[in-house]
Amino acid sequence: MVALDNSALFGHRKVPYLKLTLGPLVAGIALAAAALVMGALVARGFSENGFRLGSQLAWRYTCFVFFAVLVAEPACRVAARFFPDFEPPASLGRRLIWGFCASYGVYLLSIFLPNVIALSAGATLMVLFGGGVALAMALTAAPLRGLGGAAAQLEKARRAMLVTATAYFWLCYSIMALARISGPHRPDAFYDVSLSLMLVGLLVRYANHWFSEPPVQKVSNLGQPSVSN
Repeated sequence: MVALDNSALFGHRKVPYLKLTLGPLVAGIALAAAALVMGALVARGFSENGFRLGSQLAWRYTCFVFFAVLVAEPACRVAARFFPDFEPPASLGRRLIWGFCASYGVYLLSIFLPNVIALSAGATLMVLFGGGVALAMALTAAPLRGLGGAAAQLEKARRAMLVTATAYFWLCYSIMALARISGPHRPDAFYDVSLSLMLVGLLVRYANHWFSEPPVQKVSNLGQPSVSN
């Protein structure tokens, strides 16, 4: 849970050296997910096979977007530790979270649409629960403004909710990958890749926490503070 903490997701510095336009990022991520689903429907037709392929492609796409959520800003912060002139975009992590939630919504829609006429209890429950977690993740990623002193009180609750939602999706991708790798399924390299990405994501976030920790001061025998890493 420490590695999935949201302290690495939000930056507050200006960007004088790295000029990136992050405005269309959320829409671009969501449109790419929708294009994958529509492409599958065009290729297979508006049938069960078409929606199955579309939801599979959308799920795999959201896995890569989630990996970007895990590593983008932590990797930028680690890079900034070694390259002082590099300053990451302030809202990169937040916009990637919104983009992931939007693309995950497209995935849920591709599951729900085939069951509109005859609603499946399992599909409905999955869509409602997954959509609720994604919505909570998107809302907790929004900055707290105009709340005055209440913002500081809500910060801990927001942080806990975002960590929980991030951990939930990390477990979803990891457990499904483990089930596909160890279970009686057809070999599929994607699940090996996805599990590796989740592990790499944790390592990058742990590295970010390690590099962001200030040196510990110890008092020597002579009464003078000494710095140790």
